[in-house]
Amino acid sequence: MAAGWTRKSFSSDGVTEHPVGPTFQRLRSRFGGAVVLALDVSGSMQGDRISKAVKGCQRFIDEAVGAGYQVGVILWHHGVEGDTPPESSPKAAHSLLSRAVAAGGNNAVPFLTLAHQQLMALDVGDRVVAIFGDGDLGDRRTAESKAAELINDNIRILTCGLGEGSAQELASISTEKAAPRTATSENLADSIASMAQSLIRKG
Repeated sequence: MAAGWTRKSFSSDGVTEHPVGPTFQRLRSRFGGAVVLALDVSGSMQGDRISKAVKGCQRFIDEAVGAGYQVGVILWHHGVEGDTPPESSPKAAHSLLSRAVAAGGNNAVPFLTLAHQQLMALDVGDRVVAIFGDGDLGDRRTAESKAAELINDNIRILTCGLGEGSAQELASISTEKAAPRTATSENLADSIASMAQSLIRKG
């Protein structure tokens, strides 16, 4: 007697369609990540500091996009000088960086607030803020309080400071367990770009 069998139909989201459909884009976003790169453009960044920092940021952006992250940029001083929210394409981020000019003081609270809003608006698996600065946080107590709100929403904070003092100051809001990431005038671009290595979680 022949064994009986039942024909079943299987269905799933059309993630293997070509060209890819909207479902694939949603899944890639959800299981990928987004990072906002915050570059200090205060007055102390004048001269070759800003040009070296921009080069490092450009490398960071390309590495982050290559790792599957949407990338946005915020230029910060005592406020927000300019921003572009996280996108899969690096074009807007590169364009904003090309217009970076150093001026103003320091206050981390405005850019932390904006980065928080931009990241929470995205349905992604990993949310990150990567910060470079050459000075202090401005109102440190308020900045630490704001950073705690981001951390409470599972947003990781990576930092890099120019010189030991700035590195220690920024590390006060970092979620990294390693020693503060300290840049020098000689390795400034490399140090900023190196934050991209911390985007992918280990283990």
